[in-house]
Amino acid sequence: MLNYRFWIILITLAIVLLPNTYAGAAQERIVIEKMDAAGLGRLMQDPGNQRMIVAMASWCGPCRKELPALIELFKKYQNQGLKMVGISLDADGPEAMQRIVDKAGVNFPVYWVGVDAAHEYGIYAIPMIFLIKDGEVVEKLPGQRSKKYLDQKIQSLLE
Repeated sequence: MLNYRFWIILITLAIVLLPNTYAGAAQERIVIEKMDAAGLGRLMQDPGNQRMIVAMASWCGPCRKELPALIELFKKYQNQGLKMVGISLDADGPEAMQRIVDKAGVNFPVYWVGVDAAHEYGIYAIPMIFLIKDGEVVEKLPGQRSKKYLDQKIQSLLE
């Protein structure tokens, strides 16, 4: 009987303490870094890429509601050449959006650019998605959009 309990305890400890190494293990945590206006400009003008830049803020309900669709779509299209980047416009710095990114399990890079970027890049509503092809903004999508709508836009962008 003692031997049986020993093995149960040992197996339980191994399950709890050993790192999760199976193929479905959680992804690496996205850490929000600061980016200045020049860095954002370089992202937007990077030739040869099909990119979505998603402007958002932690206090924006529609931004948070749109995140699951963006996460799924990035997972679906990242191997087909889609680059997706989030930019946080929070006035208080990257910490506010970091909580949202962690909770949602965001799988694409997110940078904090602050509110000044909103004025410089004509962001008049959030969420706002910039569709960029070969260094040119081909479309701005203000407001929350459905996953189906975004999927169609991504397919067009990648053509």
